[in-house]
Amino acid sequence: DAAALFSQWTLQNPDGSLLTTSSVLNELVNRPSQERAQHLISIGRLRIETPGPKHVKAVKKAAEHTGDLGVLSTIDVELVALALQEKERSRKVTIVSSDLSVLNTASVLGIGIKDPRERMKHLVRWRLRCPACGHEEDFVAVHLECPVCGTEMKRKAGDKRNVR
Repeated sequence: DAAALFSQWTLQNPDGSLLTTSSVLNELVNRPSQERAQHLISIGRLRIETPGPKHVKAVKKAAEHTGDLGVLSTIDVELVALALQEKERSRKVTIVSSDLSVLNTASVLGIGIKDPRERMKHLVRWRLRCPACGHEEDFVAVHLECPVCGTEMKRKAGDKRNVR
């Protein structure tokens, strides 16, 4: 995602081709990141594509299952959908992102992940918990009121699995 283009990651990892969406490029607001992206495009190392609606729908379904849908942006969903589309074309794909929800969703879909900051330790299925009465339920959306007492429910990690 944009984090890979904001950082020096592309310079530190000169092998392989890169793929992103135009929405991710629009997130690049500082000059060094924009210049880095334009250079990668000019040498043919970075391509810009748009995912198909079928793949966007599949990503949303997976993110709903993990509890990440409420925190993923439209751009995040598009990026994971693009990776899924490439994977289905039998291409080896790895998403490079510092966004743990992007990485969590991608991993559930069988897409390779790389966290440049190396913070991703577990795959998580999120749940909602009421801090007042302790009621828990599957995560569906952000900022839900507790059906028992009306307090705003908070997201908490449910099932965890170690990252491969």
